[in-house]
Amino acid sequence: MIAVPVLAIVMTALTPLAVVVLGLLDLGTGYRRGRKTRIWMVLTCVLLNEAIGAVIGAGISVRFLGRTGSDKWLSANYRLERWWCRSHLAAFERFANIRTEFENPDALAAGNAIIVARHASHVDALGPLHACDVAGVRALYTLKQELQWLPAMDLIANRTPNVWIDRTPQAGSPMLTRIEKLAAGINGTSAGVIFPEGTFFTPARLEKAVNRLASTRPELEAKARQLTKLLPPRPAGFLALLRGAPDADIVLIANVGLENGGAMTELLASIDRPTTLRMHAWRYPRHEVPIGHDKAVAWLLDRWVEMDRWIVEHAPDQNLVKEAP
Repeated sequence: MIAVPVLAIVMTALTPLAVVVLGLLDLGTGYRRGRKTRIWMVLTCVLLNEAIGAVIGAGISVRFLGRTGSDKWLSANYRLERWWCRSHLAAFERFANIRTEFENPDALAAGNAIIVARHASHVDALGPLHACDVAGVRALYTLKQELQWLPAMDLIANRTPNVWIDRTPQAGSPMLTRIEKLAAGINGTSAGVIFPEGTFFTPARLEKAVNRLASTRPELEAKARQLTKLLPPRPAGFLALLRGAPDADIVLIANVGLENGGAMTELLASIDRPTTLRMHAWRYPRHEVPIGHDKAVAWLLDRWVEMDRWIVEHAPDQNLVKEAP
């Protein structure tokens, strides 16, 4: 974890020289929008935000020494979380040309919701957190364990209600019990968050996922084969949230704009092209969600097919020729 702050300091110190050198290289290679310079600035800002967040978190620890766990302690860490999210999104907008829009925050304003979100890129993982910030509710995340190497994220996520997951939950897994307990904290001021696809979409992953579903739930295969931009949702975590929050509504959040930007290399390859990460939400009252494992899974897949159609209709032209970074 110490490597991130050290690298942030080194890159920040080298930034004036890097901007000159990389700017000249951009001009010499025809990238007048400053692709190499932008890549440097994005990476530097991300690392610097993580380092600053960790320092602020340490300051919160000192301030609340002996009073951790109090409401004021939790509020201070949620303020840090909002700053962390806004800082990263600001860096992406300024240097990576990615602007984030949440069209209808009223869908989340009442809280008491389980957010089931599309996950097409590293950037849109911040989407539901940004949506909760805009709507004025607190986010209770299920987070993949690999993100714990980021010091500020690791610190904040272990102080606010969240669950680290390994993305392969099995029936009876202790992780599912932790997700249920997380969901029990959902109320009018908060919303749970899960990305049920498990990984970024590719046509090969879609085919593999549909074949896997066909072997376990053949009656759902025809529905799953209607998907073109989404992977079939893995239901275990979603069902755990339903069990833990029996009165919470379901809010689906779709996004368009980063369909070809899942991996970091793909994001960096298009860093000089202006992009809008556009999010839209649908809220379903809990009484519309059928009771029972199989019916709830089928209901979620139906909503996923509807979301897929919305993405196809609203996604910008994705047939752009990618240039090497």
